Amino acid sequence: MFTSPAACYNLFMIPLKFRLLWTLIGYGLIILVVVLSLSPTLPQLLNFFWADKVYHLLAYAVLMLWFAQLHPKARYGWLVFFFIALGILLEVLQLQWTTRSGDVWDVAANSLGTILSWGLALMGKNTLLHQFEDWCLKFSAKN
Repeated sequence: MFTSPAACYNLFMIPLKFRLLWTLIGYGLIILVVVLSLSPTLPQLLNFFWADKVYHLLAYAVLMLWFAQLHPKARYGWLVFFFIALGILLEVLQLQWTTRSGDVWDVAANSLGTILSWGLALMGKNTLLHQFEDWCLKFSAKN
């Protein structure tokens, strides 16, 4: 009926063999973003103007794409809402609790990262975990 795993996944979700592991890693990624967002100082890996906006964009893009692989398309709207709300909440908390300052441009970068990955997921680019599992199983079968 379907010609590709991506087509089947987008309608019914191909079951992931290590779903619990991927879900726990996803929650770990959320915790990492929260901790880093509320930390007083962060290491600067990139050194150019607005480098922190790149960090924000990438962090939320990874979160959205990760969780888009664990949920069907019908839940993508809720994921987008959750990650944009999380980004806003963390910026507000930065204003209240840390020496860092909340920034509307950080909210924009967080939202853009979320929306970009939402678009990728809608285009079927959300089967990376499934492909990785298949590769691991094929590799282990050869050995």
